[in-house]
Amino acid sequence: MSPLSALNSGAFLILQPQRLTSTETSAGDGLVASINSASASPGAGSPLTLAQARITESMFSVDSLNVTATKVRLMERAGKELGIDQADYESVFSYGSAVKNAVEALKRQSPSAIAEIERQLGLDQLGVSLDTLVAAIIDPQGSDGDRLDAALEKHLGEIAGDEAASVQPNEIGLYGG
Repeated sequence: MSPLSALNSGAFLILQPQRLTSTETSAGDGLVASINSASASPGAGSPLTLAQARITESMFSVDSLNVTATKVRLMERAGKELGIDQADYESVFSYGSAVKNAVEALKRQSPSAIAEIERQLGLDQLGVSLDTLVAAIIDPQGSDGDRLDAALEKHLGEIAGDEAASVQPNEIGLYGG
């Protein structure tokens, strides 16, 4: 036998599917059946692949706590509360100016409505006024933008801390809420 044919036959043996004995077959069949039933959806993979996908999704999910995304949603909601759609404006600055004008007009008409909008947006929980939010829309890099960022970071940090605390092991090592 030449060295090349020996190498080929060795590679052939390695690449051959492993055959199970009869005792291993019943346990193996049960495992395969459970995996197949758990991954009946198209494109689903092994349990390890599914677990890795879930971990990646949780780390990079759009729903994860993100200060910038939360700030943008808050700015959009502020405009909607005042009947202003951001899509109608060419720039964030022009949108912010329109929101500012609407807030000033609302202050003249009904100052109590400002407090209601702050409550609906959750600004009261953040410790931020509607004026601060409007100033942050107009100038996100200014001091009001920094103040809003800090309030959101603190608030989201508290939420993340609460979630992290709920998955910490208790005194006997069990995880749970």
